Amino acid sequence: MPDVSVEIPSPLQECFLHCEVECVRECCGIDAITTDPEVIAAWRRVAGPAKVADALLQLAELVAVVEDRTHNTSSVFLNHYTCDESARQMLLEFLAIFRTGLATDMGGVRRQEG
Repeated sequence: MPDVSVEIPSPLQECFLHCEVECVRECCGIDAITTDPEVIAAWRRVAGPAKVADALLQLAELVAVVEDRTHNTSSVFLNHYTCDESARQMLLEFLAIFRTGLATDMGGVRRQEG
């Protein structure tokens, strides 16, 4: 199965860095990043609606790549590789928590193109 390497762009990268409180990604991968809703909410409040909307779009694109089971997905930034279905599911669950946490209180806010 081929490998696809994904980059984590800003502002999503900023969100993950804000939540990197358990350890460091180089050591523990996604386990270094807390999924505590309060920590995610703190970043959401500081970042503001435009960055949050961008991060949500970036998350959706990332989830689409990870869900594609025709390849394995790797991320140097997250220090994670979907070597098997368990690792893929772990990453998808991690990303889903961030999607929920970032979407909270977004209401009708949408990213404006232009």
